[in-house]
Amino acid sequence: MVFSLFNRKERHDPRRAREALLARTADSRPGPGPDTLAAQREAARRTEEKINQIESEMIAAAVVARASAERPPMGPATAARAEAPTVAKPAQQAAGSDPVTAMLGDQADAMAIDVNRSALPSVLEEAAILFSNGQPQPAALALRQALADPGLGTWQSLAWLMLLDLHQALGDRASFEALALEYAARFESSPPGWSERLEAPASAARRGAANGGAAVEFAAGLDGSVGAQVDSIIAASARRRETVVDFGKVEALDIAAAEALLRLLAQFGKAPGALVVRGAEALFVAARNVIEPGRRDPSEAGWMLALQALRVLGRQQAFEDLSIEYCVTYEVSPPSWEPIGGAIRTGESTPQAVETSPQSPCEADVFLLHGDVLGRMQEELPALRAYAARHGTVTVDCRGLRRMEFVAAGDLLNELVALRAAGKQVQFVEPNYLVYALMLVMGIQELAEIRRRKI
Repeated sequence: MVFSLFNRKERHDPRRAREALLARTADSRPGPGPDTLAAQREAARRTEEKINQIESEMIAAAVVARASAERPPMGPATAARAEAPTVAKPAQQAAGSDPVTAMLGDQADAMAIDVNRSALPSVLEEAAILFSNGQPQPAALALRQALADPGLGTWQSLAWLMLLDLHQALGDRASFEALALEYAARFESSPPGWSERLEAPASAARRGAANGGAAVEFAAGLDGSVGAQVDSIIAASARRRETVVDFGKVEALDIAAAEALLRLLAQFGKAPGALVVRGAEALFVAARNVIEPGRRDPSEAGWMLALQALRVLGRQQAFEDLSIEYCVTYEVSPPSWEPIGGAIRTGESTPQAVETSPQSPCEADVFLLHGDVLGRMQEELPALRAYAARHGTVTVDCRGLRRMEFVAAGDLLNELVALRAAGKQVQFVEPNYLVYALMLVMGIQELAEIRRRKI
């Protein structure tokens, strides 16, 4: 990464450097040939290519030399960048054909050096990386100091928006509302509103309890014994306006557990109380793992639970794909898509229709990133690849995405390089401003469109 290259103390003389480069390339110029315009152009082109190559080598050498001679103490942001995954260049698809070069032009080889370069002020870089790595309080302190810094110029409004989103992520509504009033006075415009989908799970659970709701967490492995827990939830729901269930830790379930959980969802489909489902993605994955296309199980509960989980998530296209597999397996009519209804909703995000491309303005099939995306994205990336295989434009809905770890952002960057090499266009829809700043730090805006939230 080239973060300090352009802050070198020694002054660079472009004219002298250019003359030296021309001298070094003298031996690579074409020999005497036909004195035609075409020959002159070819000679100029080859000379320019050689100069560009030598300049890249000089830049890389200068970076290494400077890093060795002047290595400052690493702060949290510098240390995090040092640990970031490098961008792996996709394998060449044919001899003499490099998809990265074809995609990015002649500067593709410089990618390993400056792909993470950001135009953000360093204090905003630092705050974005601190928050991404689970250090919200140091991030808040950095942003607070940035609010009054006139040196930020036009970036100052982003500092305010990042801090507002940080308060939302922490569930600190009092601090959010106080800062929103300051924002309105400072910029003479309406501040952002509070968004429950950006709350941390703990604060959402506290809010649910305050509203008379009950937060119930399910274990990693579920079997028939979960039926008693389901009966208890249903009985208690008659006295509550809202019940919160969390499947985020679920890794496996059997058919008996699937039957019990289907009963839970069916009960809230007709009960007066509301059911808030957290971890619906984990529930879907666990249900999907107990079924197999072409294999007729005695009970269809695994299929039905996987389909219901997709309805909770609002993923219509995935629902219809799975329903076709069910139809072929059991030789029956496929279930038809119906919205889950207002009595049941997901706790991470509220799916909404998003324009995925000018060619399909009514398309609502998007890829959702929500909650906290941590680690190496071992579940998210395979799902993203499967989604991308069916779409020319890859639309990633980030409106419910609260936090993305730095290492996860590095893996996402690698995946974007591969998607672009495959000819895919990628859009990220309305990430919160902390995630947006992290995307700028990583250089994601160079490979994908980021549709910012309006306020």
